[in-house]
Amino acid sequence: MRFRRAVAAGCAAAAVLATLTACGTDELPNDDVPVVGVLVNADRPCGATSEDVRRQADAVVERGLRDAGFRTVLVDCAGSSRDRYDGDRDYLAERGLALRFPDREQTRVAIHADQPYARTLRTAVTHRVMAAEPLVVSGDVAALPEPTNRVLVNREVLAFVTDERGAPGADVLGDPEVSSRAIGERGLLVAMNNRDEHRREMSVEISDLGLAGDDMVPARDVWSGREITSSDGVLRIEVPGGDTALLRIG
Repeated sequence: MRFRRAVAAGCAAAAVLATLTACGTDELPNDDVPVVGVLVNADRPCGATSEDVRRQADAVVERGLRDAGFRTVLVDCAGSSRDRYDGDRDYLAERGLALRFPDREQTRVAIHADQPYARTLRTAVTHRVMAAEPLVVSGDVAALPEPTNRVLVNREVLAFVTDERGAPGADVLGDPEVSSRAIGERGLLVAMNNRDEHRREMSVEISDLGLAGDDMVPARDVWSGREITSSDGVLRIEVPGGDTALLRIG
């Protein structure tokens, strides 16, 4: 089944992706892709100890985040004070991780992974994916509840963060609850965020996504694994209250 995707005006604008400032240029295989990393918690800049950094790195490996795509541990520290962490670089490298230093704004907007509900984290991660922004999370990885941890180890979702196309999405017809983003050569992501408290059916018309061709368009929610097919030119899926569906088409 083949589709032609019309380029929406909202997706056509060139995006300037946020990048994280690194001490060196060889800490990640490719600094041109958005960063996927875990921030070490500290009560003040440069307040994280070597033990804090290593404990977080160990948890990233043990909880499966590294294998899913989190390859960077970040510490909020600037200037020559960063030198105190030189001894931790090799420790992280032995575990397949790199040490990097974000600027203060990027530290401020890090997603708190230790959310009380997995749906809240799922929605926050989806927002970053659709905006084609770096995904940096904070919190004690070792203590994350398993439902929350499962959100972070979804490899398919994390791959969207580093998608080579790198173009941010846009709301569909101005609807803040429904957005779309092009990925890869022919793929499309559609996010449906239910802002209500209760479960409800959400929908989007195929024509509003700029798709042409066969009316029977298959899609899959990468969060739940549920597969759906459009009916009468409309994609429909039930979304729990406060949760988000992330549909992959193509």
